[in-house]
Amino acid sequence: MSTISNDHEMKTQLDALDPTQQRLVGARLVESVLDLSKDERIQQALKTALDPTATDEQLKAALKSANQATLEGHTRCGAAGDWTDQANYFVGRALVACLTPQVRKEGKNPAWQAALSCRMARTSAAIDQDSDNPLQENTRQYVILSSQLDNR
Repeated sequence: MSTISNDHEMKTQLDALDPTQQRLVGARLVESVLDLSKDERIQQALKTALDPTATDEQLKAALKSANQATLEGHTRCGAAGDWTDQANYFVGRALVACLTPQVRKEGKNPAWQAALSCRMARTSAAIDQDSDNPLQENTRQYVILSSQLDNR
């Protein structure tokens, strides 16, 4: 059984995954913060991102939809300074990160980028709720990644 307990271990494990596995892990991370987004386009695009058999065309369509929702979310959160909209924006960014075909560069692993955006989404939600004890999204992510590694 894999046990991830810190960010260094998480990054190392994520870097060892192929692009499809990275997308699937990133999508699982997004799924853990989906409660922070009410945008149907994000929910639909996530279903595609979670599908290991999704075609390139389906992934491109999902990326386009998620990107549009994210850009609209950025406009809303920037104009009003609303933390709920900010959380929604970061959920969208996380999903876009896992759906975007990328050449991996140092520090630019798509699943890692999704993880960071998910953490920002959870932090934004905690600020909105004036919570002194925001959920430890990183610990939840370690469990998700450990589970994915054990099930592949």
